[in-house]
This record gives sequence, C-alpha cells and structure tokens, in this order.
Amino acid sequence: MVTVKSVLLRRSLILFVLSLPLFGECRLPDVAPDALLRLTPSQLLDAGHYLRAEQILQPIAQQRPDDAQVAWLLSRAKAALGKLDDALALAETALASDASNPAYHVQVAAVAGRLAEKASILKRLSYVRRAKQELDAAAALDGKNPDTQWGLMLFYYAAPSLLGGDKSKAQQIGQELAAAVPDLGRYYQGRLAIEMKEPDKAETFYKQSIAENPLLFDTVYNLTMYYIRVKPDQAKAERWACQAVHADPTRADSWALLARVYSMCGCWTEAARMAELAETIDGENLVPYYAIAEAAVEHGEQYSTAAEFLRRYLSKPIEGNQPGEATARMHLGTALAHLGNKDEATKELQAALTLDSSLEPARAALRQLGEKAR
Repeated sequence: MVTVKSVLLRRSLILFVLSLPLFGECRLPDVAPDALLRLTPSQLLDAGHYLRAEQILQPIAQQRPDDAQVAWLLSRAKAALGKLDDALALAETALASDASNPAYHVQVAAVAGRLAEKASILKRLSYVRRAKQELDAAAALDGKNPDTQWGLMLFYYAAPSLLGGDKSKAQQIGQELAAAVPDLGRYYQGRLAIEMKEPDKAETFYKQSIAENPLLFDTVYNLTMYYIRVKPDQAKAERWACQAVHADPTRADSWALLARVYSMCGCWTEAARMAELAETIDGENLVPYYAIAEAAVEHGEQYSTAAEFLRRYLSKPIEGNQPGEATARMHLGTALAHLGNKDEATKELQAALTLDSSLEPARAALRQLGEKAR
C-alpha cells in the first residue's frame, strides 16, 4: 500500500541521489569504527560479510543443532563461501524443522542449483529437479516472495526445455514480480536481461529499480558495473559507485567499485586510497585490492602494483561471493610474466589451472611462456 510517508521517503531518497556529484571526487561517508560489530548475523549476511557471520553462527549451530533459523543463516554463509555440501545439509536441517517457511525451501533450491553446475550429468538432473521442487513448494507457501520468483526466473531461463525450461516464462515472472514489488522486480529483470545478452534492457531495468529505491545496493552495484564493464562511462560509473558507498559503507564491494572507477582513468593513487579506507572498515575482505590489480592487468600497466595487491588479496581467506583463488593466481601469474619473473609466473598459472581447469586464459598464458622460453 502506498502511503504519504512512503512517498515522502522515496522523494527524499531521490533528492539525495540527485545531490550526488555527476563529475569529480565522491564525497565519502563517515563510518564508525565499530560499525561491523553492531550488525546481527542476518545483517552481516545481507551486507556480504560471510566470513564474520560464519564465525559467529558456527558455535551457535553446534549448541543448537535443531534451530532452524540458525541453520538457515549458517547455510547462507557456507553457500557464499563455496562450502556447498555443508550448506545443503544445513538448509535441509532448517527445512526439516519448519517446512512452512518458504525461505528454507528457497535456500535448498539455491544450493542444489549451485551443486548442479559442476555435477555429473545424472547428479545434475537430480539437483535440478530438487531445485524446481523446492521452488514450487516455496511458491505454494508464498507466491509473492521475491527470492522465490527470482529462483523460478533463473530455472525457466537456464533449464533445458525437456526439464521445463522456458525463457518466455522467465520473462513473464519478471514482469509480474515488477508489478508487485517494483524495486526488486526491476532489479531481477535487469539480472535476467544480462543473462539473455540484452544489456540495453538491463540498463533500463536497473534505472527503473533505482527510481523506486535508490538505496537498493544490489541494483546500484550492478548498474555501476554496467558502466565499468558493459558500456564504459567513467562519469556515470563514479556517480553510482559513490551511491553504492553511501548505500552501504561497510561493504568492501562498495569501495571496490570506487577503486575500479579510479582505475578507469589510471588514477592509481586514488584507487589505492579507496582500498586502504576499505581495509580500515573491514580488514577481512580485501577485494578492493583485487579490483585494482585486475584493472591494472587488463590495462597492461602497473604490473608491480598488481602483483603486490594480488599477493595481499591471497594472504587471507577470501570472502564469500568474491573472485576466487584460481582467478587471483591467474592474474598474479600474468603480472609476474610481464615483470619477467617466468618461474614464479609459471608456478602461479599452474596453480590457477589446478584449482580451475576451465581457465583458458591461464592455459594460453602458460603456452606463451613456454614459447618465449624456447
């Protein structure tokens, strides 16, 4: 229901966004030193602090193994950290305790979908069917749940027709969700448009989502990355990266966006300052350093800085839903190769392929190193 209060809130948020600079340096927010300590486990998960949430939730889950809420939360942390077997077991524990909660069905479906990606053909079919079964159960309990609808959108988009896949059905669900929950619905339509290789539509949907809720972090993040990766535009990227930092200044992802923006113009000192600021807020997630290093390697410059920052990124456990060790080692190997350190470069590239044999750029770089050695 639209109320006077909600309309006024929306207007104030839009005015806040319009006040952000289109050009020039972002006005950075102040962040309290204990900002992360104030967050509950649920808030930590929502803000992408999976390592910290896991540390808090693990002993609680051991003391209360039948607590459905704790098992669900810990499952979300484990899934983000790539511990999918543990995540599935915890999600099933939550579901067994309370099958009336659609969120528990969605979590089982989400983990099953992730497991299907790298499973054998027979297991993949089993996981896909399980995901669809749980999404249908969640929809029966709450047909308007946005997470359920997004899961169904992904299923109908990605599943083969023999298993019920239907891209037009995925788009239809997105339209219905946008009508019911405009900010999240438009965001998910944007995500689907990217999957369907329709970037212009994605940009439109993201803008519509932000018009409904300028502080929806996921939308702001994806629109910024659109202007960094898909349709490079530094001025627009900086505006929305600044907005991301204001939407959630405790997230290292926010600061990584600003670091990427400053890397676009070769402003490496300013980019490094963003990484340093982020580290004072959250010393566990060093993704801003990775962002700078990746940009340097892609630009073909600042290889020494890239190698230093990638080693720093790899020096700690990698936060959930961030670039993995394999990709980081591939970039490190590439930087070292350009610095003339062939032995270390070869070691890092081989390590990257051991971790992920599908990294063809790492394989190509190894071949190139071998050809140069002849």
